[in-house]
Amino acid sequence: MSHDVDSLVPSDSGAISTILTDVITRWHEQEESVTDWESAKAELPLGRPEGWARTVELLQLINTFQWHEEDKSRDHGADDIVLATVKRSIDASNRRRVQTIDALDDLIYTGLNEAGLLKDGAQLNSESPASIIDRLTVLALKIYHVDEALQAYRAGGEDPGSMQDRLDTLTEQSRDLGACLDRMLTGIRSGDMGLKLYRQVKVYREPGSGKLVADLD
Repeated sequence: MSHDVDSLVPSDSGAISTILTDVITRWHEQEESVTDWESAKAELPLGRPEGWARTVELLQLINTFQWHEEDKSRDHGADDIVLATVKRSIDASNRRRVQTIDALDDLIYTGLNEAGLLKDGAQLNSESPASIIDRLTVLALKIYHVDEALQAYRAGGEDPGSMQDRLDTLTEQSRDLGACLDRMLTGIRSGDMGLKLYRQVKVYREPGSGKLVADLD
């Protein structure tokens, strides 16, 4: 792959993993200053230039924010007002997440197309590259927090066996999923695999009227 294409499309899952780890580490350094999405963006400004890397960075930031909002929703001591606020925050975050996945796929598709690497009629994967990257961001969060729990077990003199097993499983899963992404990108570059863009469609009934609505998310 040429340097020019590298700037348009991720070279491999290793390049992505570096971004995910960086965002999660910076988040936990600034976590006490983050109260909502606006403060998350202020405390953890995106540092990469426009393109796929910046969009991956944004996707990891969104999912890290949403992870901790979901933690709040499981607080048994939270009252109904707090829970309602958190639910609205999660709904808004999930919408940002879907839009960012679509934007990342669009960037990857455009980069591959401009490089002349997309072949009509080539077989498709069941997932898009950005959908796989989204799953990798969640696995990165699980790995971070399970490792954090593992270190606490060890510091407290407890048996870390089951937690170590979970960490090993998550690490293997992330490695295997990254390999799937690498095979997809390699297959596209070789012409053995194709890529299509599908916009996410949200289907729901309007409150009150009950009318069925299908919108691009």
